[in-house]
Amino acid sequence: MALSAADAGLLAQSWAPVFANSAANGDSFLVALFTQFPESANFFNDFKGKSLADIQASPKLRDVSSRIFARLNEFVSNAADAGKMGSMLQQFATEHAGFGVGSAQFQNVRSMFPGFVASLSAPAGDAAWNSLFGLIISALQSAGK
Repeated sequence: MALSAADAGLLAQSWAPVFANSAANGDSFLVALFTQFPESANFFNDFKGKSLADIQASPKLRDVSSRIFARLNEFVSNAADAGKMGSMLQQFATEHAGFGVGSAQFQNVRSMFPGFVASLSAPAGDAAWNSLFGLIISALQSAGK
């Protein structure tokens, strides 16, 4: 389970300017996700049942978004390495299945993430992002989620 070298390169180019300001962009990503898919907030204990305004004001927003962007950076950094990606995806799927998060939630992320990246004027990488989230979704499905 890995991306082609070409897709991994596109992913890295698209991701670099987003991750360069990971604190603000991570927060913006979660706000965009929760705006488009409000039920997604309920998968995070810190945000369950809270309004978007309360989430935006929460000091936990930065903690959660930082963890998400750090994990996403690991995937981007290892996207072409089948061995690393296989073990990372298996661990990720097992963890998220334990949280009750499944492939449907990552279908939502897959549908909005390329547009989010584009909104930051980052280089296009839609097909590569689609492929990466496809690997994540497949791993979750294999884990029964």
